[in-house]
Amino acid sequence: MLSSEELKDLQSILAVQHDIIYKINNKIDHIEKSFENNNEVKIELAELDDILAFLEENSEYISPEDIDEFDESNISELYNRNIELVKNDLKKIDYIDWNSYVCECIKYSAENDLDIFTPYEAFLSEDDLKIIKSESYKNKYRWDKIDYVVVGVAGFLAALTDILIVSIPKDMNTGKYKGQKGSEVTKWLHSLKLPEWLQEWSENFAKVSYDNTGGSNHRIDTPGHDPILGLVFGVLDIMLGNATVIKGGDISTRNISNGTNILEAIIKQMIHLLSDVATKRGLPVPFASLFRLINIGSFERGNGKTGTVSDLAGWMYHHGYDLRHFVTMSITPATIEIIIRAYIMIRHYAEDKDEDIKIHKDPKYRSMLLSAHAIASAMNAGKVTLAQGNPLAINYSEWLALLRYLLPTMKYWVFDKHKLEIQHLENINDDLWNELTINSYEILDRINYDDMPNFELGSNQV
Repeated sequence: MLSSEELKDLQSILAVQHDIIYKINNKIDHIEKSFENNNEVKIELAELDDILAFLEENSEYISPEDIDEFDESNISELYNRNIELVKNDLKKIDYIDWNSYVCECIKYSAENDLDIFTPYEAFLSEDDLKIIKSESYKNKYRWDKIDYVVVGVAGFLAALTDILIVSIPKDMNTGKYKGQKGSEVTKWLHSLKLPEWLQEWSENFAKVSYDNTGGSNHRIDTPGHDPILGLVFGVLDIMLGNATVIKGGDISTRNISNGTNILEAIIKQMIHLLSDVATKRGLPVPFASLFRLINIGSFERGNGKTGTVSDLAGWMYHHGYDLRHFVTMSITPATIEIIIRAYIMIRHYAEDKDEDIKIHKDPKYRSMLLSAHAIASAMNAGKVTLAQGNPLAINYSEWLALLRYLLPTMKYWVFDKHKLEIQHLENINDDLWNELTINSYEILDRINYDDMPNFELGSNQV
């Protein structure tokens, strides 16, 4: 992130660049207006040619006294004086390093009466202010009324899916949460089974060292059964013939059988997860094994007993909080993603924008998604409260989606915002310099190709 001292340096540099661009633009405007009077100049030059021709024809009638006042040096003096005026108007800024460049810019500001501490609004016209506001970094990523409406609608609809569709994994028939109804979608997913022959074959083929380590919750206790972590821990356990187990917040590894090569380990890992996904307990939600390591806290469970985060994670898995319910929970964040991204694409093409859509890098789009997920997450917290604090009502998938956008947004505000603002200003200045270059080439072309008579100042044609 830029320091306050560096921002002050950039302020003086940008002020000087703006002044130089302003002066060059004025010069170009003056030249273009001069070209508009080309016809008058051509007429005057033609009249001058006629006078010179007349003088050449009647040169014998001209006496030396008639041209005593003519001095060729006056023309050279006039030319050199005009060159110096141009040099004074458009002085080059020489520098060796960054500090010398900053010093030269401050010196230029002092010589040209530029107040680098005065806001731009104090010395810009209304038209300039409108252009700057339209091109400003804040304006580029500012929300309008439609953005607010779409974000609010997306967050509200997602919350409705969480309440009406996701609910909790299954009906609660006993304990504190008795009477709470489970999700019909999760119930339907539990009814799906692999073909009997495929289930039997996969169980026989993909026997792994970390399986059957004891207890009905053995899958949440072994990182190898985790849909994400299993790609690392599961493959390593199979290769080494080990079983990595988490108990009481502690992780341990013991050797069970002979190992195998990495290719066979990967194949067995994938097939073993497939064989477990449609069983009664199913696979745990992603990263559930990590919560089994957190052996702190005191939370009340449905049976009235209290336990740590590790105990609570095991209780939730035991009551159907598995990968299938995770799929059901994903309906909520998917609702937001579909609505917001569809809106962004439709509006992008409706406004006929040239740049490509980069939602994950665009601060505005990312903040819209973050806000919609924040609305849905807040309403999920309310849902848990209304469900008497039932942890099964937590929409884990939605909170992961919120975290996904929250972390890069925090990084943007803390580290990237100032840098991107400076880049935006530099791009604007680059565009102005490019425009000036193009205009300069056009003027040179007109000078080279316009049908103008050639003449020499100070020639001795008479």
